[in-house]
Amino acid sequence: MIQDAELPDVVRAAGRGEHWALTQLFRAYQPGLLRYLRAHEAGAADDLASEVWIGAARGLAQFTGDEPAFRAWLFTIARRRLIDHRRRVARRRTVVVAADTLDLVIDQVSDDDPAGMVVDLLGAQGAVNALVAELTPEQAEAVLLRVVAGLPVAEVATIMRRPPGTVRVLCHRALRRLAGRLDQEVRSR
Repeated sequence: MIQDAELPDVVRAAGRGEHWALTQLFRAYQPGLLRYLRAHEAGAADDLASEVWIGAARGLAQFTGDEPAFRAWLFTIARRRLIDHRRRVARRRTVVVAADTLDLVIDQVSDDDPAGMVVDLLGAQGAVNALVAELTPEQAEAVLLRVVAGLPVAEVATIMRRPPGTVRVLCHRALRRLAGRLDQEVRSR
């Protein structure tokens, strides 16, 4: 993360198009942004992150605020791009699968049951995706914004357009559901 005291200078420089400042912002916030987007749309996360940075670059010159405000602003842009993406996908009704996932599937498909193998491989793409899949969409978004993005409840509430109490309840219920699942797995071993 960029220190709160130096962020305004970095943002102003980035707003002027200075390469070093844009690089510093990208390096500081891209990993968390990708984790957030991959948890929601694994196949389109890289493209969505690019759209987020383009949108952020357009607004950098007008941005004012501290580090938490910048993080909240960036993840608000990410959430809006994610919503736009889901609207486009719903209209097109296509499923995006990453090329490396397809390569893995093609390499490991057996002649006995290729359909079953594909389903198994595509279903095992990551612990975060598996855990988030068991939550309601609102619970998943609240937990991802709190944990992956590291945003405080008030910022998550603003991004999700929900009261802070609702965000707390969503996180609490989501974590309780995940803890129950973990407890069941431990007992079944």
